[in-house]
Amino acid sequence: MMTPRTVQYPQEPPRRSSRRSTFIVTAVIVVFTLVLGIIAVDRVVDFTTEQRIAEGLEPYGEADVNVEGFPVLTQMAGGRLDTVHVTADRARYADVDFIDVDAKLFDVPVDTSRPIGTVEAGAVIPLSTIDSLATEHSSLPNGMSFTTIDDELFLKGSLLGQELLIGIEPKADSRRVVVGATTIQLGSAEVDIDSLPSFLTSSISDIVIDLDFLPAGLELTDLEATDTGLAISLHGTGVSLN
Repeated sequence: MMTPRTVQYPQEPPRRSSRRSTFIVTAVIVVFTLVLGIIAVDRVVDFTTEQRIAEGLEPYGEADVNVEGFPVLTQMAGGRLDTVHVTADRARYADVDFIDVDAKLFDVPVDTSRPIGTVEAGAVIPLSTIDSLATEHSSLPNGMSFTTIDDELFLKGSLLGQELLIGIEPKADSRRVVVGATTIQLGSAEVDIDSLPSFLTSSISDIVIDLDFLPAGLELTDLEATDTGLAISLHGTGVSLN
């Protein structure tokens, strides 16, 4: 009696496409992991660079710093940062107070001894600071000080027992602010500007708000009165903070 044979089917060889798919998936995972690692390192460098810049600005006030552009690693390797955005609620530079500081620095060298390529900045000079700066180079009329009403700049004081308001038009002149009288209000009455007493006329025309203490390379480009003071816009190239 013969034992029946078991039928054996030939085995198929491993498919090359399966191996290729596994290789591709592995390669993608490796590349993705490397990219994530590079991004993580770049973010760490970005954070530490922002912290270092903020610490360098601490003598002037507490600032928020944002290094813009990606990747920061290549910018650091090249020795210059594309754009640095700095904001501060309050700052003090050369013993002068500023508020609402907002500055964009372009082409910023890693070596702080070298000048910054371009700076676009804005800030507000508080009213009390305007009074101080004005009196450094001229004498304000006795008992008068700067104020703002409905976003317009005025000199406020009293004359003949009534409130005196002199409308002031500030103008940017390189690194200083010059002023001129535009309107006069004595009490509730509008007064012809030509009738302004000579001692007031000469005092107002002599008023200069000198900003020459600002970093070399910066110049005024625009002025605007606000509720809190005089908003200034600045522009400069080759600006040195040292």
